[in-house]
Amino acid sequence: MTRVLFFLVLLNGVVGLAAGAAVWWRNRQSILGPLFASTLTLMAAWTIGFAFYYYPLTHEQALFASYLTLSFSVLTHASWFHTLCALAEKHKRMRWWIAVSYACAALFLVLLWSGSLITGLRECPFMEHYVHYNRKLYPWLMGYLLSWQFLGVGLVWQTARGLVGYRRSQLVYFLVAWSVIFLTTTSIITPLEYNVNIPPFGFFILPVNLMFLAYVMARARLADFNIVIARLLLHSVTLVVVVAISLLFIGAMTLVAPGFMNQQQILFTIMLVTGVGLGLAFFLPRWLPRAERMMQERFIGKRLGYQDALAGVVQQLSGLSNIDEVLSVTVNTVHEQMQVARAVMLLRDPISGAFQLRAQSGMTPEESEIAPDLSEEAAIVRWLERTRDALVRDELPRREPEPVAQELYRELDQFKVTVCVPMILDDKVTGIVALGAKANNDMFFVSDLRLLQTLATEVALAIKYRKMEEEIFRKNKLIELGTLAAGVAHEIRNPLASIRTFAQLMPERMDDPEFKNEFSKLVLKDVDRITKVIESMLAFARPAQVTAAPHAVIDLVEEAILLTASRVKAKRIELTRQFHEAPVIKANKQQILQVLINLINNASDALPEQGKIRVATGIRWLDPIAAGDQRVRAGVIEVIDNGPGIPANIRTRLFDPFFTTKKEGTGLGLSISQKIVRDHGGIITVTSVEGKGTTFQVSIPLADSAPVAPAPAAKPPAREPVLPVA
Repeated sequence: MTRVLFFLVLLNGVVGLAAGAAVWWRNRQSILGPLFASTLTLMAAWTIGFAFYYYPLTHEQALFASYLTLSFSVLTHASWFHTLCALAEKHKRMRWWIAVSYACAALFLVLLWSGSLITGLRECPFMEHYVHYNRKLYPWLMGYLLSWQFLGVGLVWQTARGLVGYRRSQLVYFLVAWSVIFLTTTSIITPLEYNVNIPPFGFFILPVNLMFLAYVMARARLADFNIVIARLLLHSVTLVVVVAISLLFIGAMTLVAPGFMNQQQILFTIMLVTGVGLGLAFFLPRWLPRAERMMQERFIGKRLGYQDALAGVVQQLSGLSNIDEVLSVTVNTVHEQMQVARAVMLLRDPISGAFQLRAQSGMTPEESEIAPDLSEEAAIVRWLERTRDALVRDELPRREPEPVAQELYRELDQFKVTVCVPMILDDKVTGIVALGAKANNDMFFVSDLRLLQTLATEVALAIKYRKMEEEIFRKNKLIELGTLAAGVAHEIRNPLASIRTFAQLMPERMDDPEFKNEFSKLVLKDVDRITKVIESMLAFARPAQVTAAPHAVIDLVEEAILLTASRVKAKRIELTRQFHEAPVIKANKQQILQVLINLINNASDALPEQGKIRVATGIRWLDPIAAGDQRVRAGVIEVIDNGPGIPANIRTRLFDPFFTTKKEGTGLGLSISQKIVRDHGGIITVTSVEGKGTTFQVSIPLADSAPVAPAPAAKPPAREPVLPVA
């Protein structure tokens, strides 16, 4: 078993050397890199020396290895204190204390190699041998080893409290790693001299902590330490529970049957249980993600809240109608939820290529007016194009040379931002999401930046789709314009041909009274037709201007019936009412009357004499017209006739401009009616069966907070409903 522990501790030394190399490489340009690398190297040498306590050696070899091991330990603590002072950026102010720590180390080295500190070797559980210290000097040695650690950690803690962003998170990470290393190594080794023999379980965890230290000191971008702490706590609780239950079982069995397990079996069982516990601690959260989520909510509930809010924005983007709305909603949500000083969005101009301010939240009007454009050659743009990664101000000292960093600082200061996230689409940076510092002075963690990068990509896609929709809309407008032009030309050509013909004949027949009379009537008729076409076209093309107010649907229907009464009576048509509900809609009265009059007149024109028209009202749920809209309740008006119906080949073209089956019609009545209804947020539909009749249904949203009144008692009793009743 001691051989297994020997290789395990030796592995710790190798990991320590690798961690020292990584820290030196990433921080070689500052004093911290060589110092920290030296400390980790000394710690690795001490660990390798400590491994030989588990390896069988001769007395002379073991004693010499012990001297080397303790020497590395003494030097490690002085170097550790020096490193902590540099980490806290107080090594110049603490230079005399650093000198004292090295002087103390030198003193203990002299005592060690003079034979005053170690008096010999002794037996120790779980080891092949261990040293026996001079009991008078041992407290002083422990005081040296512990005091410089805690003094250095106190400096780091004090510095972390006054820092913000990356530096504070780095130091907090460091303190967490040190705490675990101290509890799993120093606190176990120190009591060995007093025969408090604790199994060396710390060496199972030490490689993880050494790699953790290397990660903290080598990475320019850190994960959210609150999440890391939450995970560590969950893993630790799982490990402690598993090990505690197993130890209780072993202790109970030892009391019941003292010879049940020997020492080696107990040690093996403890190691096995610890290994199983570690496995469960790391893999259980993968099987039970809710447990990890619960622990994170306990520690970082606010951060999870804004991350959920930003993720919700991604889902809402598809329902926003235009680019300006997409940008506005995004910057306002990011500014509010992440609690940053400002949120800015820059988009690339397709002509100049410069990045221009398109949306902001948190800037003053004066700042937004004078905000500069970023050219394609700007340092920020070139950096984002090159790295395709988030630009974080705190990371620049570890990622870029000083001249490059200074150029980036100047441009970041122009917008007073600390983070720039590229909006990448079709392998090209199309925009930039820039954020100011957090209000709580916290750093932007990996989880924050990943979420912002996802959001930036989704915004870029949303902008692309809105541009495509706008392009399609413009093309449709051109198609409509072409249709209008063709219709106008067709409608005006015949009247103009008649007027031209009479104008050509006029010089020859000026004295013919009958010709003059016929000419004047025809010209007036054709001019009226041209005027009607132009007025209808203008009404169709005029931008939506809906001045809406609450109106009772039944009152609108009654007024429309009154205005069409003469036309209906002329053909002896029976017109009935069927009011299932009495909805109140928010509408422009004259425009809705125009729609109803047009529908009733069309029904009258389609019917033979003594036909039947029924006008019904009700309430229904109106499905969303655009993505992201919600269902609304709408008032419904149906105009139903029992005429010949509309053929299927004609039914699909009813709402096309200038399409008509009437000899004297312009073909714009239904097109204008459809436009009016759409401008009110409603829809108009038609159903028809040849030989049985036609139904036009108009649905317009109810007025806000309008009550749904019962149908008036004075009206004829309702038959079976033809409308879905709310």
